[in-house]
Amino acid sequence: MGIIYPPLVEQGVQYYLETTKQSLDKSTFYRSMVEKGIITETGWPTQQAIENGLIKDYYEDEGLSFDEFLRIYSIFKEYNEGLFQCIDGYWEIPVNMKENLVSQLESGELTFEDIQQIQMYLEDR
Repeated sequence: MGIIYPPLVEQGVQYYLETTKQSLDKSTFYRSMVEKGIITETGWPTQQAIENGLIKDYYEDEGLSFDEFLRIYSIFKEYNEGLFQCIDGYWEIPVNMKENLVSQLESGELTFEDIQQIQMYLEDR
């Protein structure tokens, strides 16, 4: 049975592999993230890591303006604002646009940052 690492560790390892093309031991990477104060031992980001831009917080408050929404999900800046509708305080997109985003994820042609933004946006929708 394999060890299950927190999502931030998995994402960090994935980013490292994509940018350096070198292998990495997950347990060493996890310990390093904890020692450097990037994550807690339970895998949550530290406030210091968020404030210093080491970890992006994709938390959406209810009732965000469209500009505030775009600060979280900058990938959507390229889309027409008319595609978005605020429903129950959250910015939503049409089903066919969600399907298109899933296809983009599956294509393997997106940057690490774009993948993260799309996955986080679709996670609870």
